[in-house]
Formats: sequence, structure tokens, C-alpha cells
Amino acid sequence: METTHRRLALRSLLAGAIALAPACTHAASGDQTPPAAPAPPRTFQTEREVWATPFKSQARSLTCWCFSTTSFLESEARRLGRGDFELSPMFTVYHEFLEKAQRHVRTHGSNRFNPGGLPHDVLHAVRRWGAVPRASYTGLLPPETQHDQFEMYAALDGLMSGVLKSGLENPVSGRWVNGAFEAKWLDALRGTQDAYMGKPPTTVQHDGRTLTPRQFADEVLRLPLDDYVEITSYSHLPFYGRGELLVPDNWMHQSLYNVPLDDFVRLIDHALNGGFSVVFDVHISDAEFKDPANYVLGHDEEKGVHTTQDLRDTQFESWRSEDVHVEHAIGLAKDETGKRFYRAKDSNTPAGQKLSPWYNKEYFSVEFVRSRVLLVMVHKDGLPADIRSRLAVDRN
Repeated sequence: METTHRRLALRSLLAGAIALAPACTHAASGDQTPPAAPAPPRTFQTEREVWATPFKSQARSLTCWCFSTTSFLESEARRLGRGDFELSPMFTVYHEFLEKAQRHVRTHGSNRFNPGGLPHDVLHAVRRWGAVPRASYTGLLPPETQHDQFEMYAALDGLMSGVLKSGLENPVSGRWVNGAFEAKWLDALRGTQDAYMGKPPTTVQHDGRTLTPRQFADEVLRLPLDDYVEITSYSHLPFYGRGELLVPDNWMHQSLYNVPLDDFVRLIDHALNGGFSVVFDVHISDAEFKDPANYVLGHDEEKGVHTTQDLRDTQFESWRSEDVHVEHAIGLAKDETGKRFYRAKDSNTPAGQKLSPWYNKEYFSVEFVRSRVLLVMVHKDGLPADIRSRLAVDRN
């Protein structure tokens, strides 16, 4: 009976759980926001801006989480005096797919396998596999100039589906040898990624030295990875405590700190004013942009609606706020009326399309942040002292 139940469960997973879900695309399946009425452009005056590397397009890849968090780490390297670096997002993407696949198989298909992710995924990759300069690994093969990974996603999806289907009746290949995991399906997954992205380097050159990616991360970048914290604001988690934010892209099931909404906005302001950039996980859709302008407002903000904690929580529970996209918040600004906005660096410009008017200068209103930013990542030194103390981040 137990075997029968297991087979039925796996068949259900094979029927739909592996399907690719929208992510990193300025769109959301659960949101029914009508198209925005045309609005005149606004003029923005930057009041505080954190240094960031130039714009890079994720193009046709669902990897905003990696591009934005990599940009954040580049800014951190400059802030901490490590130097100016442009790092490879695709080195992280390559290795995190391998990790996702192993967790997917070990959980018999219940753990998510798709291209999406959250900021902590990048920290996990740097800890485990290191990092390399972007010039050392672009994830592009000649003559490619832009990422186009959807065929690769379909191929990986088919491979993982086949492994689970075979596992219904047969043992799945996989063994440990001298402390290392080996599996034929994992070799096939690597081979597929190699065919589409190229093999990632095992060494890089820096200042006349030959370094492994781990050495480059540990000895050159020397980023304090344990000092970065992810914080959210929802009532179903304990305030000033920690809990798992149940969103699809949290495939690592990480716990986040949780604070009331007013403190959530206050810590973002404090960080940016103090020279710390922030990673935003946002719900955003093309319909919400005030095209042809370069800004986005909060839920019904133009009707005078103020986002309270209850409204924010309701939007999350009703699937009107989902983990759609990740951007790098790098500044504070005001429009010509004195209205406050946050400036964000985006990576979402599809290959073959003209750069959008806002491609590296999106502006989010305070109400948008209150309603649509699901979580943030920031260095703990960027937190207000009282919030840092109540969260006990230095004891965790």
C-alpha cells in the first residue's frame, strides 16, 4: 500500500510540479492589475545613490535573483574596500541548478526545480563554489551575445521528469564515492548545461595568481557572507522573530527575519541613507508601470489608498503579491512635487528588444515598497540600532 501511494504521489508531481513557473518577468499570474492609464513622465532628483556596476541584461533567462544579488555583492565589495569587480551571475546559476536537481530527486520531486530563486541562493553558491569574474565565465557560447535559456530549461525539465518517472519502478542512479556524490543523471544534467552555457572555469587569473573560484571568493572578495540578512514583513510570521516565507522560489526553505511594516520601510531608508544598497524581491507587472514614464506606484495609490499591514498581508494571501522579480535598490530620489521614490537597478531587458526607458533607472514609490516588496537583503550594519537589537542578528 505504501508503494502504491508513493507511485500515485510521484505521478501527480510529474503531471505538473516540474513545470516552469513565471519568474523575473515583470508579470504575475495571480495579479489582476488592469493596465495603467497613460501618465506623464516625472522628473526625478537623486538624493542618495550607492555605487553600482553598469547595467547587464539577463535577457531571456529567469535569473533576476542572481543578476540583482550579484550586483549587490559588487556594490558591497566596493563599499568594503575590496575593489571594483564585475562578477559572473551565470557561474552561480550553473551550480545552483545542480543543487536544485539533487534536492529535487532526494525529495522524490516535491522540492522545486525551476530557474527561479531568491537572494540567499547567491550567498549559498559563493560559500560552496566560490565566484569568478564575469570575463572568465559569461554563460554564452560564440557567437551569442545575449542569454536565451528557455530551450535549456525545457531540456533540463525533461531530464528531471525522466528521472522521476524511472524512479517509480526502478532504483535511481546515485552513489557516494570517497565523500563525493555521483549519478548518471547528474552527469547528464551537467552535460546539458555545458552544451548551452559552456563549462565553468576551475581556475581564474587575478593579479598574476592562479586561483580556484573558492580562493577568489575567500582571498580576493572576502565578503562577510554571514553578515547579510533577509527581512520580510508579514503577520503570519512572528514579528521580531524568524520564519520561512512560503513563496515558490524559496526552494531552500530559508527562514527570514520579520518586522512590522513601518519598521520594514524604516530599515530600507536607514540603509540607503547610510550608503548600503539593498536587494528587493518584488511583485511587479508591466501594467503597473506608468508607461512611458519610468516609475511605478503602489496598490491603488492614485486613489489615495495607503498600504497598512493588513492590506499588505491580504495582498499576499490573495496571491496579488507574489515573488515575481528581484532588483537591486541603489538610491533615494524625489520627483518634482517632492514625492519620495526608491531608485532600483534592473536586469530585465529581453534579448533583441530595445532597452526600455527605465532599464537602469526604475523608481518605486514608498507605497509601492509598502505593498509590493516582499523581502529585502541588506548588510546588518545598515540596520537601525533598535531593529538590529530586537532581531538579535548578532546572536544568530
